[in-house]
Amino acid sequence: MENILFFFADLPVYSYGFMLGLGLLLGSIMAQREGKRKGFSTDFIFRFIVFTVLVFIAAGRITFVYPLYGWRILIYPWVLFSGVQLDEIWGFTAAGFYVLYFIIRYIDYPASFLDIFAPVAALIQSFACLGYSVLGRETNVFWSINLGEFSLHPVPLYSALLYYLVFSFLWKTRRFSRYNGQLFLGYLTLSACIKGILLPFQEILGESPNPWLYWLAALLFGGAWLYIYLSSPLTDVRKRGNDLRSWIICFASTFGVCLLMIVFFYWRFN
Repeated sequence: MENILFFFADLPVYSYGFMLGLGLLLGSIMAQREGKRKGFSTDFIFRFIVFTVLVFIAAGRITFVYPLYGWRILIYPWVLFSGVQLDEIWGFTAAGFYVLYFIIRYIDYPASFLDIFAPVAALIQSFACLGYSVLGRETNVFWSINLGEFSLHPVPLYSALLYYLVFSFLWKTRRFSRYNGQLFLGYLTLSACIKGILLPFQEILGESPNPWLYWLAALLFGGAWLYIYLSSPLTDVRKRGNDLRSWIICFASTFGVCLLMIVFFYWRFN
């Protein structure tokens, strides 16, 4: 089920594509800002983001279309541009290989580079989930999405809120890291926890993944994060930006954004 958010020039704009695009736009701006602080030019960061997104779209689109048309896509290549559906698993896989290639070839300090994109990845996932329309298991809770004959868990909203909390935490603490790669390991740990938390609420078709795999990943990544953190020397943390007042402001802004997310999500299904 896909929601049409609005029409532009008589063309439907779908909620998932719009929110994913908005997340990519905001994430690109924030990544360029953070990359500049770490010594990377904005053009360098922008090119990396653009090519990663292009690889994701191309791989996801080709792997979605090929099972439908087979080798005939060589004769009718325009079918690749006749829709927007993607195979996200293959898209992310291809993008992951491209990121690995890019880091090996161009980056001298991979851990520092990955720290730039850890909060950004959580932000993009939050926005993308907010536009997602595949709901969860049937439930009777009062905040469920009522579809007439049955009500379902708003799993995309759960995901959006959790990933935004991860983004807020990582973005707030990015200037006070003890070691390069701390944000990236923290992102992997918290993402695995989110997957484990959400699994009981999802409607799984076919064979269900083992939930302990997510918690095992969280334990491994979290253990590595904690071990390196305790082994790293203390850093001089500036008081400015790390006092109680700044944390209160961060909490208030995060709470406000989460409320807006909740209102927007239920408005979509109204």
